[in-house]
Amino acid sequence: MKIALIGTGYWGRNHAKVWRELKDEGKIEDVILCDINEDAVKPLAKDFGFSYSTDPREVMEREDIDAVDIASSTPSHYSLAKNAMLQGKHVLVEKPMAENSKECRDLISIAEKENRILMVGHIFRYHPALVELKRMIKRGSIGDVITLHTRRLSLRYPRRDMGVLLALAIHDVDIYTYLLEEDPKEIFAITTSNYVKDIEEEAFIFMRFSKAAGYIKESWNFPIGKKIRELIVVGTQSTAKIDYLKPDEIVIYDSAIVDESVKNEGEFTKRVPYIEPLKAELLDFVESIKKGKKPEADMYVGLRAVEMIEKAMQSAKEKRSLRV
Repeated sequence: MKIALIGTGYWGRNHAKVWRELKDEGKIEDVILCDINEDAVKPLAKDFGFSYSTDPREVMEREDIDAVDIASSTPSHYSLAKNAMLQGKHVLVEKPMAENSKECRDLISIAEKENRILMVGHIFRYHPALVELKRMIKRGSIGDVITLHTRRLSLRYPRRDMGVLLALAIHDVDIYTYLLEEDPKEIFAITTSNYVKDIEEEAFIFMRFSKAAGYIKESWNFPIGKKIRELIVVGTQSTAKIDYLKPDEIVIYDSAIVDESVKNEGEFTKRVPYIEPLKAELLDFVESIKKGKKPEADMYVGLRAVEMIEKAMQSAKEKRSLRV
C-alpha cells in the first residue's frame, strides 16, 4: 500500500514521522510527501527518506497511490478529499472534516458512491486513557454518568482562520458522543471575541443528553498557570479525571453522593498501557482499507462533529438554546 501525505506543516510532520515508522514495520509499502511549498516539503522528505511532490493533483492522479492522508489547512480539506476520492483513492482527512456540514455531506455522498474509505482525524478516539475510560463506563465502573466537564485553557493569540469552537471544541463535542454513545438533544453556547474580528477566543458549551449533561470551557485567553487539557466524568458511584497531557493514566475519585450522604473514600491512579494516538489512528486507516472495515473515526463521526459545532455557533449568535 502506498500513501500520499498532503500537507507538511507542524501536524503533517508528525504524520510523516509515524508513516516512516509504519513503513519500517512493514505495514505500508511507501509514502510520498506533497506540499505546494517546496521549502517545507523538500527537507522533510530528506529527513524521513521519502520522495516528494509540489503538485497535489499530479499525486492524486498517480495509479500507484492507494490512499491520501490530508494534513493541510482546513479550507483545503473539501477540495483535496473530493478530488482524491474521484481519483479512486481512500482518504484520511484531518479534523474538521470540512469547513461546513454541507461540504461534509457532499464528501460522504462521493465516498458512498465511489465505495471509498473516508476517515476523519478525530485523534482523541485513539487516546489510550480515553479508550479505557469508555470501557469503564460501559462496564459500569463509575456508575451512571451524570455530568462531563472539559477545560482546554491556554494563552495564545487567536488564530485568524478559526476560533476555539472549530479548533478545540470540535474535539470535545465528539468525545462526549463517543463516551456516551449518543448525540446530544440540546446545545447552548456563549462565545467572546476581543482580538480578531469574528474569531472567538473563548467559548462555553452546554450539552444535554438523555441522562447526562456536558459542560465545555475553551479559552485562548487564560494567562494563569500552564496549559490545561482535562476531562472529568462524574458518575453515580465515582468520578474519573483525565489529563490529556498524561495519556497513560486516569485518576479515580472514590467519591459520590449516595443515599443522601457523601461518600469520600480517597483517590487512586489507574495506569493505562500507552499507545501513541496518532499511530493508532493511522493504523486504523490502513487496516480499514485492507480489511474493508469501518474505522473508529469514520465520515459520519466527522459530519456529526461539524454539525454540533454549527449548532453551537448558531446558539451563540442567537443567544438561545437549540434542539439538535
